[in-house]
Amino acid sequence: MKLDNIDKQIINILFKNGRENLIDIGEKVTKTDQSIMSHTGVKKRIKKLKNSKILKIQGNININEIDYKACLILLEMKNYDEVKKIIKAYSDCPRIFILAQITGQYNLIMGIIGQNIDVLHRYINYCGPTNKDGILHSEILFISNLKTPEFLPLNLFSKKSQEVKCGNICNECEAFLDGKCDGCGNF
Repeated sequence: MKLDNIDKQIINILFKNGRENLIDIGEKVTKTDQSIMSHTGVKKRIKKLKNSKILKIQGNININEIDYKACLILLEMKNYDEVKKIIKAYSDCPRIFILAQITGQYNLIMGIIGQNIDVLHRYINYCGPTNKDGILHSEILFISNLKTPEFLPLNLFSKKSQEVKCGNICNECEAFLDGKCDGCGNF
């Protein structure tokens, strides 16, 4: 779908305030004939953008304000099939804020969230993909303070574990059994 000027304006307004009411959005949108847009027109545009999977309005979290920490894991994989396995295994992990294929020395980048550095270390050592088959090399970068985006689309508090997908079974994990980890669904 190609975005027109009105779509772009609506997205920009919602980026600044996702709870902006439809009437106010209509008053802020500049149409070519300088008329204001009706709230029903705005509603139809937003629905079209959502149905096209261009726009999603949701509650996002500022991890700096809740004192959570983040790290990036760069992975060099043996082949594309191994990349696909990792993507499938970790795509719904509640700790992941970015999972993308990249070009260069590394094939994949993962952004991980944790309550503190110790949790991130445990994730890397026990749950993360660095110990999976097909990994040739990995690089771990701890983020001191996330500047942008300020808010991340994270589902931290769902209490839903994804251990079956990633293959890391909490009941078999040394950190979980020693009480050093609450599991991936517990933030």
